[in-house]
Amino acid sequence: MFSFLIQSHSILIFLVVMKNTNWKIESSSQQANVLMRIITLFWFVTKVWGYKAWIADRFYPVIPAFDFFEYIPNYFHTLLFVISLLLLLIILFAKKNRGLLISFFVIELFSCMLDTVRWQPWEYMYLSVFLVFIINFHKPKNIIVLIHLLLVSMYFFSGLHKLNRGFLSSVWMNTILEDFLGFSFETVLKYKLFFVGLVIPFCEMLLAGLLIFSKNKKRVSYFLILIHLGILMILGPFGLGYNSIVWFWNLAIIFILLITYHKPFEINNIKPFLLNHFYWLILWFLMPVLSFFGRWYQYFSFNLYSGKGKQMYICVSSKEKMQPQFGKIINYNGSPSINLQNWAMKEMESMPIPEMEIYLKIGDEIKKRYGKNNVKIIIYDSENQKIIEL
Repeated sequence: MFSFLIQSHSILIFLVVMKNTNWKIESSSQQANVLMRIITLFWFVTKVWGYKAWIADRFYPVIPAFDFFEYIPNYFHTLLFVISLLLLLIILFAKKNRGLLISFFVIELFSCMLDTVRWQPWEYMYLSVFLVFIINFHKPKNIIVLIHLLLVSMYFFSGLHKLNRGFLSSVWMNTILEDFLGFSFETVLKYKLFFVGLVIPFCEMLLAGLLIFSKNKKRVSYFLILIHLGILMILGPFGLGYNSIVWFWNLAIIFILLITYHKPFEINNIKPFLLNHFYWLILWFLMPVLSFFGRWYQYFSFNLYSGKGKQMYICVSSKEKMQPQFGKIINYNGSPSINLQNWAMKEMESMPIPEMEIYLKIGDEIKKRYGKNNVKIIIYDSENQKIIEL
């Protein structure tokens, strides 16, 4: 009931803001201002929708970035969450104020340090954009160009990560062809549809390149919007009804695309501009390359629905230890088991962070909670089909 109330109120705020927003864009300053309000609005709605990820009173383990944060009381998580929502509302309705942006950014960053499950790809994108606004507060043209570069990085690396067999089997065939379109496995084989799925990553990478080199970026953005509409059709309430937290992210990106490419822009003196903003190039274009070698976080590299990554399964000694928050219970070697992803989605509307270091900490926490002799932690690597017992 509480969840329904806060989520319905967030949707009401969303509708009010959308109705009262001045969509007339005549200058770069207005363009940047509308972008900031749109991102603020969707950030607010997304945080409220998945509020369980931002509080510590839950079943899913709280795994801080640093061990000494374990001693911070649970109520402090809730306090930071409430303050962040209030600041977002003030930013949304008040005049532009750099101090407000900085205050929110610091609080949000600290909140993310308290629990790694908050390191979601949409959170990373929004934090990056807010930092762009803070640094370039009086330079709206720089803001537009940098958001453009962030979008290029997102689409390019999202496509690059999908170039693997795991995407074709788990995402393309299982989710899209079988679950959404209702095709049988025999139909997929008969019409040789399996490798057709490679069109998706190649399209993402091609469109990322066109965003860089095409003079008509607005036209390219329309094709990207079609991709997001397709995602909403598949995952949305009239499709599979899955991973609802990303519905708002995809809607946000559609608006970001419409506003960013509302009118043509050029980068004057491109070399000095790139040199002055080299740190963004490192963060958005160099660091994601390291993710392919396990040296950078997957979600910070826009590894999204790629079919790659490890899955954690928790096998328990008896069904008596099961909780409704665990989601769908599966069977593993005769024992009731929990898929960590199902648990996270059921309780928090968020995906678990697919990093081995975090899985190890979650495994340790589960063993402490239920006793190491009563649970078995299994890590399944879909890329090489290896099973590791922690």
